[in-house]
Amino acid sequence: MFIRPSEGRVTSHFGETRKNNVVKVHKGVDFGSDGSLVIRAAESGVVTRAKVIGGYGNTITIVHTLNGKKYETLYAHLKSFSVKVGKNVKQGQQIGIKGNTGNSTGVHLHFEIHIPSYEVGQPNAVNPLNYVSETSITEVQKLLNTVGYKLVIDGIEGPLTIAAIKDFQKKKGITVDGIVGPKTLAALKKK
Repeated sequence: MFIRPSEGRVTSHFGETRKNNVVKVHKGVDFGSDGSLVIRAAESGVVTRAKVIGGYGNTITIVHTLNGKKYETLYAHLKSFSVKVGKNVKQGQQIGIKGNTGNSTGVHLHFEIHIPSYEVGQPNAVNPLNYVSETSITEVQKLLNTVGYKLVIDGIEGPLTIAAIKDFQKKKGITVDGIVGPKTLAALKKK
């Protein structure tokens, strides 16, 4: 199971469209500059790249094998690297620092997961939040279940959890965005 690679609120989700002269779908998730700027390996693996890759700027990729299945994670826009190609890294190990390199508009981490591997054009990219287990999402899932939803408590912000959050927000008259901000959290805790 992957862990969140950095602190910071999610500032851009997987699948959002962007218009920078060309309409392009966002193939990762962005974590903002709030909190620590340290970037950690989302899972144990072997570093396959630690270099500048076009618009990604300073980028690290790591290959992982979980339950016999191959994945490759990508960490972009870094200020600096803490690892070298070919090195084994452990889950949670520091691999770099958030930066503003490549086609970036501010300090953040752009994070992608590819199955089985990264390729130019990102044809193998999947929504990272469907693979990252987070304690905060576990708590949200528990709260949603106490108000009548029937979610699997796994800490993954997958499509069923997001749909339940949006449904709850709609029922409570909160802005429907699928993000558990202070208003949504307060409403969930009211029961």
